[in-house]
Amino acid sequence: MDRTWIRAARFSDQFNDGIDQFMAYVRGRYNADDAIPCPCRNCLNQSSWSQKEVYDHVYLYGWLATYTRWVHHGEAFDAEIVEHAEDANEPNDLVDALHVDEPDNEDDHGTSEMLADLYVVVQEDGEQPMFAKVFEDAKCALCPGSVQSRFSFLVRLLHIKSFYRISNTTLSVILKLLSGSFPNCGLLDSYDNPKRYLKELGLGYELIHVCDNNCVLFQKDLAKADNCPKCKKSRWVDADGAKRIPKKILRYFPLIPRLKRMFAKKSTSKETRWHKDKRVPVYNEMSHLANGEAWKDFHEVYPSFAEDARNLRLGLATDGFNPFGNMNTTYSMWPILVRVYNLPPWSCTDASNFYMSLLIPGPKSPGKDFDIFLQPLIEDLLKL
Repeated sequence: MDRTWIRAARFSDQFNDGIDQFMAYVRGRYNADDAIPCPCRNCLNQSSWSQKEVYDHVYLYGWLATYTRWVHHGEAFDAEIVEHAEDANEPNDLVDALHVDEPDNEDDHGTSEMLADLYVVVQEDGEQPMFAKVFEDAKCALCPGSVQSRFSFLVRLLHIKSFYRISNTTLSVILKLLSGSFPNCGLLDSYDNPKRYLKELGLGYELIHVCDNNCVLFQKDLAKADNCPKCKKSRWVDADGAKRIPKKILRYFPLIPRLKRMFAKKSTSKETRWHKDKRVPVYNEMSHLANGEAWKDFHEVYPSFAEDARNLRLGLATDGFNPFGNMNTTYSMWPILVRVYNLPPWSCTDASNFYMSLLIPGPKSPGKDFDIFLQPLIEDLLKL
């Protein structure tokens, strides 16, 4: 039996057909509801799962490249199999022999690891219907012969947009050009479609309408109100227009899903205990916030919270900025950033560990009305 597909490129037609071949083999020897050993690189046939979960694991973590005779699934030791193509070159070292793809290699850029971490979270939260589209795209090559899946392409595209500060309009024009030039790749033709991926990954945001005088947020009981109950001003720019446009919008980036993603990965989950497990206090030296009096005083007041080192200590920071540079100095927006202080000093001060929580609209500083905008965040903090 041909097993050369095991060393084929991920998401290639040959690899996909090989996985289907394995699942057909399994269905011929097991009942549909039987658990089977999982031959992915993570489980190594040491754990058993349902057949659907094994199918998912193989795509998420990759196939154990040394498992060419399926003895854990009932195949005979002396079965005739073809492991290498006739014209294939012999591997020069152990890495080539095992065909190990590092998570941060040039072709992958960590997207397989990201998908695996996300898979753990959605399994626990029961979000499989939401996750299904992302996972299907992760199993499909962008085009025949491509090392990129649709998922990895979109993730890298969004990263490039953010890193190089490409505008939404520019990216939409680029996508339209690419989708027209490569019609068989199934590329999206607008930035609105990749934005949906952020929501699928738990990184979306909510739009909350605000009274023009910062009196209330139009949410919960006021979600359908047209006028502010305090100042009586209309919620809309043109109350009688066919398309209602709100005068002011607060953008809220839910905190809890982002913190869940941090605990989904072993390395970052372990780092949340750093302040207790690895920190070495030095007398009269402030090397971490845990050395400060505020941290120590908080633990004395709330000893039950201090018992579990994984409980997160969060800090809030804000400052106004002018999004239009020198073109309009009268307008300012106010982001609310959340920082996790459990992490090592070099991590908790890194920009990648700053969570955007709120984006308060202008044109002026919210001033004494600041607490109105904090309501969604405070509600999440109370849940936590």
